[in-house]
Parts: sequence; structure tokens; C-alpha cells
Amino acid sequence: MNNLPLYVLVVFITSVTPGAGVLYTVSSGFRGGMKTMIFAPLGNLTGVTTISAISATGLGAMIAASPSVYAALQLVGAGVLFWLGWKNFSAPAMDLSRVGAAAAGERGNGRDIFLGAALLQATNPMLIVFLLSLFPQFIDPEGSYPVQAALLIAIFAGVCFCVHIGYSFLAAYGSRYLSGPRFSWWLNRVSAVLFWLLGLSVVWKALAG
Repeated sequence: MNNLPLYVLVVFITSVTPGAGVLYTVSSGFRGGMKTMIFAPLGNLTGVTTISAISATGLGAMIAASPSVYAALQLVGAGVLFWLGWKNFSAPAMDLSRVGAAAAGERGNGRDIFLGAALLQATNPMLIVFLLSLFPQFIDPEGSYPVQAALLIAIFAGVCFCVHIGYSFLAAYGSRYLSGPRFSWWLNRVSAVLFWLLGLSVVWKALAG
């Protein structure tokens, strides 16, 4: 395969760049603490792996080639961003230094974080376009396509998971030293506004396209 180290570098830079997935992981880490820090990265891993598999099998090419299908998928992704924004905005202010212990007794908390992260990545049309433009550059036409595609997907998903684990750990660790509801109130509103702005940018691109 061609230039695997370069592929890993490109994937790392893409993953570590703040976006909707990173924002969701960080905000979830702050609110859930150490007890739930693994769920957002796992959800992200699930969504990224699913979309990578779709892109590799050629379904992504069909979606990218159809403006109406692509626009519809963009609007679905924007809807998820708006929903996540409202969920953060309406979340009650709390003492982040104690929320990790409280979250341990909420069985659905980790599941909700996982599903939110997976849904966010699974409805990200830009991820499909990115993968469709990235994969062909590192495929050897004389080699086995299924094996190469599986390796590229594994590397992409693995790097994304490691990056999100790092973000989640830093956010969860930092939450132990940020006591008082005021910081939580600001975190909820700032992250909500950022989600809404991302959603508006997706809608703008969908309508402009």
C-alpha cells in the first residue's frame, strides 16, 4: 500500500481538529466525569466505522453523486446538531466536580452518551465525502481491495478512537477541579451555541449546493 505513514498523519490531523465530534466528546467528558468518559469515544468509534464501511463499499459514492440524497443527509445531520444543542442548552447547571459520582448511578447516562456520539458521526455527510477522497489515494490497484480497505478503515477508526479517548480523559479529569454550577451553566450554553452554529453551517451548505 502507498504511503501508510502519511495516511496515519492525515487521519490524526483530521481527528484532532476540533469539530462536532470532538465538541460532543469534550462536553460529555466534562459533565460525566471519569465514570462515563469511555462512552463518547466508543460511540464515535461505532459511527466512524459504520460510515467508513459504507464509503468503502461504494454506497458513499452514490450518495455523493446524488445532490438530492446528499442534501437530505446534510439536513438530517444538521437536525442532530440542533438536537444536541438543545439538549445541552436545557441541561440543568450542576457541580461538575460531583457529577461523575452521580452519573455512576444513572444506568442510561452512558448509553445516551454512546448513542449521541454514534448518531452524530453516522449522520455526518462530510465524513463520507472526506473518506471517498482519501481512500483512493492509498490503495494499490494491484493489491486486494477488500484487505486494503479493511486496513484503512481499521487505522482510521483506531486513530479517531485514541484521539477521542485523549479528549475525553482531559475533559473528565479537568471536571474534578471545576466546582460550582456557574461553570456548568456556561459550558452548557457555549457548547449549545457551537452545536447550533455547526448545524446552521451544514444547512447553509446543503441549501447553497
